[in-house]
Amino acid sequence: APASVMRFATNLAETSVTVPNIASVIDAGFAKMPYFDADTGFDRLITCPISRASARQRAGRAGRIRAGKCYRLYTERDMAEKMEATTQPEVLRTNLTSFILTLKAMGVDNILSFDLISIPSVAALSHGLECLYALKAIDRGTNLTHRGNQMAEFPTEPRVSTMLLESLGAGCAEEALAVAASLQVRALFHQPRTERQQIEYDAAMPEIADRSGDHVTHVNLMELFQRAPLSAEECRDRFINRVALKRALEVKAQLRRFLRRYGSINGMENALDEDRSKSIRKCVTSGFFFNTAKLGSDGRYYTLRGRHMVSISKASVLDRYGESTEYIIFCETYDGSRGGIEVRNCCASEGRWLRELA
Repeated sequence: APASVMRFATNLAETSVTVPNIASVIDAGFAKMPYFDADTGFDRLITCPISRASARQRAGRAGRIRAGKCYRLYTERDMAEKMEATTQPEVLRTNLTSFILTLKAMGVDNILSFDLISIPSVAALSHGLECLYALKAIDRGTNLTHRGNQMAEFPTEPRVSTMLLESLGAGCAEEALAVAASLQVRALFHQPRTERQQIEYDAAMPEIADRSGDHVTHVNLMELFQRAPLSAEECRDRFINRVALKRALEVKAQLRRFLRRYGSINGMENALDEDRSKSIRKCVTSGFFFNTAKLGSDGRYYTLRGRHMVSISKASVLDRYGESTEYIIFCETYDGSRGGIEVRNCCASEGRWLRELA
C-alpha cells in the first residue's frame, strides 16, 4: 500500500507528531526503550512490550482526517492481561547522576526523603551518589562541594561538566568544548554502506582522523570547518554530517558562555600534535574514568568495573584507523548489532592517567 495510507507504528507514532492521510496503522506491540543498568553502568536500548496507554496512542494515529483502522499483531487478551497500564517512568530507567546533582543544588540534602511519585531502585541511587563522589561533586557526607555547585550550573551531565572544568587548568578548554559539543549531537560522520563508499571513506578520513580516537578527531573536524566552512557537496564527499556539525558548533558556543564564568578559555593551536592529543584525552579521562576498558589477553576489551566485555563500534575511528592501546575511554554504550555491548566515542588512554585523575 502507498506510504500515504499505511504505516508501521513506532515510538514516533506515540508523540505529538501526526502524519496526515494515514488510514491504517500496524502495531507490532513492541518498542525500543532506553534503560540504564546501574549494576554494569551501561546505557542500553532494549526491545520490550508496549503498555496499554501506548497502544491507544498508536491506534490514534489512524483516522485523523478520514476513517482508519489499527491492526494489532497481538491478542485482545494479551493486551488486557499482560500489558502494563502505562509506560515505566523515565526516573526508573535512567542514569540518576544528573538528577541527584540537581536535587542537591536545589537544597535537597536527603535524597531518600524527597517525595518522588516513583521511587528509583537503591542500586540506581547508589550508583548516582558514587559517581558524584568520584567526580568530587559531593563529599563523604553527601554534601554538595564547591566543585559540585559549579558542575550544577552546566546544562550537561556531570561527567561532561567535570571534563570542561578540568580543561581550564590543562590549557585546552577550547578543545574540550569541541569534545563536549560533539557528545551532544548525533554522529558527525556518515557511515559508508557499500564497498565503493568504504574505499572513498578511507581516502577521505586521513586528513581528519586522529589515531588516538574519536575525541581528537572531532576536534580536528570542527576546527577545519571553522577555518574554512565546507559546502554541502564537500561534506557529502567527505562523509561529514553537515547538519550535526553545524549544530555541534552552536552547542560549543553556548557551552563557552557557561565555562567562561570559571576561567579564561585557551586553546593549544601552537602545541605539538602529540602534546595536544594527550591533553585532550586526559581531560576526557578526568570525566569519564568510570568508562574505562582494558585489553585482555584474548584481544578483547573488558571494563575495569565489573570486567564486562565490550567491543569498539565500527563507526569509531579507533576501530579502523586507531593505534593499538591497552586502555580505552568510552562515552556511550549500546546493544550492538553483532551482539554484546558496543562502545562509541572512544579514545586511547593510559593507566597512569587513571591513578592521577580517578
